[in-house]
Amino acid sequence: MTTHPLSHTTTEGPLGFPVTDRQAFALDSLLKALPKEDAFRYRKALQTKGPAEILSGERSDVSWISTEDPDRVREVVLARGMNDSQFKLNPIVTLQHAYWLPPVGKSLWRKVVRDGPLQGVKAKTQYPPRPADWAGTSWPADVALALIQADLLRGKSIGFLPTRVHQPKAKEIEERGWQNVDLVIDEWVLLEYACTFLPTQQNAVVEAVGKSQISLPDEFVQALGLDASIFKAPPASRAAQQSAPGSQEPLLARFTPLEEIEKALCRQINELDLAALADKAAQTALDRARGRV
Repeated sequence: MTTHPLSHTTTEGPLGFPVTDRQAFALDSLLKALPKEDAFRYRKALQTKGPAEILSGERSDVSWISTEDPDRVREVVLARGMNDSQFKLNPIVTLQHAYWLPPVGKSLWRKVVRDGPLQGVKAKTQYPPRPADWAGTSWPADVALALIQADLLRGKSIGFLPTRVHQPKAKEIEERGWQNVDLVIDEWVLLEYACTFLPTQQNAVVEAVGKSQISLPDEFVQALGLDASIFKAPPASRAAQQSAPGSQEPLLARFTPLEEIEKALCRQINELDLAALADKAAQTALDRARGRV
């Protein structure tokens, strides 16, 4: 079980991330009441539209944290089904779901919003100023806000628990204009959300961070899943070589989030024909017993 610093949380909840005692008891009761099917498992969903508005004077942004677009696992999360009663008990915002770090912000509100054809949930996130007695070398909210203002930390990722779902009918898919949708999540409990990088833009992110001279502490580089060496100045000889005409040695960030690896593994497992494998294993055992192998 993961250990979280006492200064960051009251307890570790049943899903492995920090919550208050009140949240933990309520969440435990909810988990026991839900069906044990995979459709009701806890999951995360990444929103990649970036901040809708950055309010620099307030050290805050207003962002989409969920929209009714089909996601990578062919699911649609309906905005009107959001229940944020759990989240509002302790509305902290993390960086990359890195619970071993202090939170970077606080969610002031969450609203169901329609903007033309787009419907989803928007949230206002505040990044508090550094306290005078903060002893650390870097204030987490300053790091997150600087990356957001530099247009590098563009994503928001929600962690939620479905409580009512259905498989869409052909007529619904046609009326909504959906493509490749296997599951519609009608009602869901918002448990957390985090500021995240966009995994598909890791190369552009690395280049932009280097050019904008943003200094990230080692623990933040670890949380973002980046190679710490890209934030260090190269030796003089290497720098000269890279600046020479015709030099082609790009620096790439090897950033594959654990969540994406888990999804890839699940897809591979779902594609297995377990019945065929079992039949083949049984036939092989039978042949061996008959002396045919």
